[in-house]
Amino acid sequence: MTSRNKYKALELESPGVYELEGLEVGVTSNCNYKCDYCCAYNRDDGECIGSTEVIRIIRDLPHLKRVRLSGGEVTLKYKDCLEIVRYCSAHGIDTQLNTNASLLTEERIIALRDAGLSNIHISFNYTDAESYAAYYRVHPRMYERLEQNIRLCTQLGLETVLETLLFEGNQENMQAISDKVYELGVRIHEIQNSIKMPHTDWSQIVSKASLVQSVKALIENKKPDTTLYFTCMDRFADRLNLREQPGVYFSNCVDGTKQLHLHGNGDILICELCHPVVIGNIYKGTSLRDIYKQQPAALTDFLEKRPCPAYDALFM
Repeated sequence: MTSRNKYKALELESPGVYELEGLEVGVTSNCNYKCDYCCAYNRDDGECIGSTEVIRIIRDLPHLKRVRLSGGEVTLKYKDCLEIVRYCSAHGIDTQLNTNASLLTEERIIALRDAGLSNIHISFNYTDAESYAAYYRVHPRMYERLEQNIRLCTQLGLETVLETLLFEGNQENMQAISDKVYELGVRIHEIQNSIKMPHTDWSQIVSKASLVQSVKALIENKKPDTTLYFTCMDRFADRLNLREQPGVYFSNCVDGTKQLHLHGNGDILICELCHPVVIGNIYKGTSLRDIYKQQPAALTDFLEKRPCPAYDALFM
């Protein structure tokens, strides 16, 4: 894996000038899962954006280094994803596919790999079928499919990242989750700190003490050939005496500074998860190419204040 394609490459760079280097595209808002924590903007509103349109947009962004394809469940628009990946790969742009993995098949995984997908990013919050089914509101058999598809991704040579949300519902099981990630053949594990989800009243935030305990235990028990990325912790990691070391990163937040989110209806958001504020619409006169030169007022306000709901949840 070259440094060019390194996972979280944008987040590991020192902050520089504000320009659009990463674009997250909500290819579809529809999803076959219904988890409460979902941060999808207007989930299931029926909006989607096809590969032809996405490629047209990407072609006009000269500084773009990475495209993340998300949803909803992104593989509901699998063929569009494949075309976008092919285009990006041919033009030196990294790609990431954020998926629940339920609709993957061996054929699809091979096609995505051969198209040049940089990495596939899969949620992994439980190690048993019953808890998984309750959280995502699906049949317990879907957990078996999840494991099967994760193994296929790793065995077929597709760089695979599993992301675990650290929250009250699984905090005591984090080491078991980490062990399972390794057993599935995955060597990149991302731990996402939880924030409140006002639109669903979800607020299972772990305490500072529990967060520190979990993070330090994961670091202490890390396998030598595994890389850990801790996200939504960079604003306060030092304050909690959490330190980077070889194979352990507290990645910088790039939302709003280097990366924006594009919804299927053309809305541009600062960040779908932490700051879902619409700052324009590509079909109503907003230029993604010039958005940091002609800053909308809401983007200017964000860049001046840099709000962080993860920090607020623990310290405010």
